[in-house]
Amino acid sequence: MWEERISAVQAFADAITDRDIDAALVLCHPEIEFFSLMAQLEASPYHGHAGIRRYFRDIDATWGEWRVDVEQLVAAPDGRVAIVMSTHMRGVGSGLPFAERVANVWEFRDDKLWRATLYREPADALRAVGSG
Repeated sequence: MWEERISAVQAFADAITDRDIDAALVLCHPEIEFFSLMAQLEASPYHGHAGIRRYFRDIDATWGEWRVDVEQLVAAPDGRVAIVMSTHMRGVGSGLPFAERVANVWEFRDDKLWRATLYREPADALRAVGSG
């Protein structure tokens, strides 16, 4: 179970970097709640497959570059997975670069990505899954 879940979280990060919405949707539960850096601007997660499609549109509209570099993946005994990552972005209009190190803790439903909680401090995400 843990290996498959770690692989799913990695694959979702890769799909974001590759801007491959189809690869992302295959991994997502129909009722996904994705609280990303982009969602933080609106203080509301992206909901469902329609929300994931909107997430990809939002990235395309705002960022010329959006790259996720995975630093660490940790499976918790309860099946959640923490991902620590550095996100590198470059504005479409300004060309200005931006980078931030954050983490998500993913929960699963029916073996699909279901809910991501964003942590601005990666150490807090690791503590939430019992590591660190």
